[in-house]
Amino acid sequence: MHPEIVGDRATREKVAQEQGISEKTLRNRIADLKRYGMIESSSSVRGNNKESRVVVDRIRFRKETDVVSMSGAQEVNLLDYVEVLVKWRKLIVTNFFVVSLLAAVLSLIMAKTYQSTAVLMPPISQSGIGMLGVLSNLPFGGLGIGGEAPESQTFIAILKSRTVMETVVNALNLIEIYDVENIEEAVKNLRKNVDFEIEDEGTIRITASARTGWLSNEDEGNNARQLASNIANYFVSELDKVNKELKIEQAKFQRLFIEKRYKDNIEDLKEAEENFKAFQEEKNMIALPEQTRVAIEAAATIKAQILVNEVKLGVMTSTLSPNHPEVERIRMELGELQSQLRNMNYVSTVNPSNRDNLFPLFSEVPDLGIQLVRLQREVEIQNTLFTFLTQQYEEAKIQEAKDTPTVQVLDEATPPVRKSAPKRILIVLISGVVALFLSVLFVFFWDYWDDVVKNRRLAT
Repeated sequence: MHPEIVGDRATREKVAQEQGISEKTLRNRIADLKRYGMIESSSSVRGNNKESRVVVDRIRFRKETDVVSMSGAQEVNLLDYVEVLVKWRKLIVTNFFVVSLLAAVLSLIMAKTYQSTAVLMPPISQSGIGMLGVLSNLPFGGLGIGGEAPESQTFIAILKSRTVMETVVNALNLIEIYDVENIEEAVKNLRKNVDFEIEDEGTIRITASARTGWLSNEDEGNNARQLASNIANYFVSELDKVNKELKIEQAKFQRLFIEKRYKDNIEDLKEAEENFKAFQEEKNMIALPEQTRVAIEAAATIKAQILVNEVKLGVMTSTLSPNHPEVERIRMELGELQSQLRNMNYVSTVNPSNRDNLFPLFSEVPDLGIQLVRLQREVEIQNTLFTFLTQQYEEAKIQEAKDTPTVQVLDEATPPVRKSAPKRILIVLISGVVALFLSVLFVFFWDYWDDVVKNRRLAT
């Protein structure tokens, strides 16, 4: 019908348009027919109406059956897959069992790992000892003193420190056990085999691991078990030792600081007491409020007597002569009373240095009161500080001399009964599944490649 469609693009485009498909699709279909040997090359097909008709008919048939075949494609493909699996079942099963067996043998001879764990109680956080601890609890913020880091974080920092790591390496001879050349390598291996963790409950978990060699015997396993527990327990003891030393050193610094402040306070208190004493002696101040009250009562009595004498003098001057002895006596008594009253208010103009009077001058009472209050306040402050520093000084000395354990062990590390690695069952299962998966991929690929090779042979 159209023999030229095999080699002519314009004809292919026209036929493809009539069939409702693209030229590219038509070209691909012709290529498929060529590959399977159903038509010949373009040079031999030219002028051959029959083969051209076959091409077009096959293209039309494929177009009409494309939609119908879509629903059954999955079923056909699945059957093909099952057929391939059945065909290669012996290879797949053999690979699965061989790899699983090899994995089981390998897991039996692999190095075994044992883990031992020690659990520490959550440390009781201390707000501080001595004066610094008390100041940090004051309502106005502790005078700028920063809070301490959580005790659990301090424990973890101590455990991870190089000092503790090297101590454990030297104490347990880990350089020889790890078979390394120097302490640097031993510390690196130790860090890989220990783990420190703060759990949700606040407890601190120390987990140590020890490994045997390949093809190990029971004695090597027992040594690894014991080594794991020894490492964990030694970390606990070293943590307590280092933490205790740090606390004693801190207590020493605080004791020295408080001791210096304590001695300075003794001198300040002594000076404040001497100043208060000198002021009392100079101003005749025994008890200013009581003295002022008595002076006011005495002044009131003098004032009342003056009024009485004035009344008497007025009566006498109206009946007696001005030179009468009784009038003179009353006049002299009145003058003395007024002089005494003036002296109680202001310094005497006759003898200003005469301060033998126990009564304070009314004009000086406000100033004396302020000075007395200031001196009393200074004495009270220094006395309160002395009491406080004495208590804190004794507490700091106790803290410095304290030698009690600082770490509470909830669970000591014990030699483990079972190994933690390798997980033999898991290794065998994973190896078998991987072998099964790779075998299936291989047979599908091989079957596909085999079909491609056969098709190429048919096409040629």
